[in-house]
Amino acid sequence: MSNTMVNFYRGTQGMGVVISVTYDKDRVILDFGAPFTPLSEIYDGTVKPRFRNRVKDALLLERIPAVPGIFTREDLQDLSCQSFEDSDLNTAVFISHLHLDHMSEADKIATQIPVYIHEDGLKLLDALCTVGREKTHRRFSAFRYHEKITIGNISVTPYFSDHPCPGSAGFLIETPDSTIYYSGDIRFHGLNSQKALKELDELSNIKTDLLIVDATTTSPAEFTGELITEMGIYKDAAYLLNGFRGLGVFNQYDRDVAMMARMVQIGQRLNRITVFEPAYAYILNALYGYKAPILLPDLREHPQYVKEMTGWPQVTADEIKAHPDKYLLQNSYGNILTLTDFDGIPGKYFHLFGEPLVAGAKEYGIMLNVIKKLNWEFSSYTNLYSFSHAYPEHLRNMVEKINAKTVVAVHSRNPEKLDPVNSIQFFPTEGCEYILQDGILTKAD
Repeated sequence: MSNTMVNFYRGTQGMGVVISVTYDKDRVILDFGAPFTPLSEIYDGTVKPRFRNRVKDALLLERIPAVPGIFTREDLQDLSCQSFEDSDLNTAVFISHLHLDHMSEADKIATQIPVYIHEDGLKLLDALCTVGREKTHRRFSAFRYHEKITIGNISVTPYFSDHPCPGSAGFLIETPDSTIYYSGDIRFHGLNSQKALKELDELSNIKTDLLIVDATTTSPAEFTGELITEMGIYKDAAYLLNGFRGLGVFNQYDRDVAMMARMVQIGQRLNRITVFEPAYAYILNALYGYKAPILLPDLREHPQYVKEMTGWPQVTADEIKAHPDKYLLQNSYGNILTLTDFDGIPGKYFHLFGEPLVAGAKEYGIMLNVIKKLNWEFSSYTNLYSFSHAYPEHLRNMVEKINAKTVVAVHSRNPEKLDPVNSIQFFPTEGCEYILQDGILTKAD
């Protein structure tokens, strides 16, 4: 008799989630990203990743776990992990969203294995590749919310997840003997909180054996206790810019496209034109169809995609200098020297979860140094990571409503602090195979 088997390859003690669910010869893998270690990241932009050795390097550097049967024999070279060619499993991979700790290593999976991403996520991925923020050599398959995908004996139904990255999803996994819900990254304090709560209501009507839940905010290092809503940030920025006679500048993450679109609306309410760098404008257009005005960086040679944006509205630095109170400017760390064009002009700089992400990083100090030399006001926000994840009280509500027999906390350095009141919390060992039977996980022989 077959049983549902679950393996938590990674994610039980931090970011970089990789989980497999197997029944007989069918298997689904949930997410495939690398751990988020910004202060010790080997591929820091200076170290050049290799291509032919990309899988072997990633395994040796422990960016990805040695999941059997998903890497080609050629890519594994002399490593002892079972190859795709030697595996008899029918495998598919489902990516919850395009943040790097959930998908950065997906291009290393054998191209014969389907990798599913939400259709909006695929639009974002294509745009990121065009502007040089992503590289991939494989094709991906699209999924839509609530449309079931069958992988042999296993069915996977995606559900909407309120996360800043387009196409974010959780997955309901059903096997002949078990039902599992993997939340992906989830929150209930964003602009789409009502939609997320409606999805939760639907899930609460499904008898679930195992809940695998994003528990980022159970880590004291990630959550300071300050409840910041997405709307609260926008209201704060609008309040600080209202009546201000200088230039407003903001820095956002290029994958959180919904936040970029919201800054356009804030600019409109303040009678400011929101101007973007070409890469960000291109991404925004790919997801929302809006051609934002662009400010060209001072480069010797522009990429091809920029040359093809000749019909887009453009704004010059001189135009902004002449009327700074009429503009709201997006600026990324890589182009921070663009801001020196506005020396002597009053400015307010909003670091809205863009790169550099970590206050302790060298780049963060450089950013602050530039802003200081411009004598501008600097605004940032706490809960950098937890802002994109369910706050503790919302997380407790989710766990209670789904009411699974067993719950496993992932994406947290302190999973024990989840402490559910109506479920058995299980603490798996990474890389071990577990049998899921009647909602209980036991280690396989």
